[in-house]
Amino acid sequence: MIRFGLCLCLVIALAADGLAQTRPSKSPAQSGSKSKPQPLSKQQVRLNKRQNKQALAFARLHHPELAKLIERLKSVKDRRAYDKAIAELSKTAQRLESVKASNPERYGMLVELWKLESQARLMVARSMMKPDPKRDAKLRETLRKRAELRRILLLADIKRSQARIERIESQLKSLENLDAATDRELQRLQRSARIAATRTKG
Repeated sequence: MIRFGLCLCLVIALAADGLAQTRPSKSPAQSGSKSKPQPLSKQQVRLNKRQNKQALAFARLHHPELAKLIERLKSVKDRRAYDKAIAELSKTAQRLESVKASNPERYGMLVELWKLESQARLMVARSMMKPDPKRDAKLRETLRKRAELRRILLLADIKRSQARIERIESQLKSLENLDAATDRELQRLQRSARIAATRTKG
């Protein structure tokens, strides 16, 4: 059971890594400035009851089979596998939740992507223990859905990037004439100062 628990932790961690592949890549300077993630300490791994409940609720909602397997680890005497699985799951849930408010549509697609990734990893783990042709066929179908969803997300990233480039080019164009740009900025500052002075007097 402990061996299976460690395998389950790996499934969750790899599913989170697969999800991270959809995030826009950072520039070399940005990626180099951050240190590599450190292993979780015992204090970090042992989550409080609220985080524990939220992580399991996320799994029950989006991948009930995974939630049941994680809950089975709770009854094992050595709870390190359970704590690690919950910690990884909690990080994924929090990462996705941060997207929900700003882009609900993307949040839904990322959740579905995580679900497909998690299902695929779990099927691979089970196939290694006990090969099953039917499961392999389902795995291929799951991976195809995952690839299709990743394609949609990447196309959306391209569209957002193009819109951002257009905004930057527009700002750059407004600075081609530096004297005109300086005059506009001076007028803006003077106007802001007059408004502030009027409010102060009022």
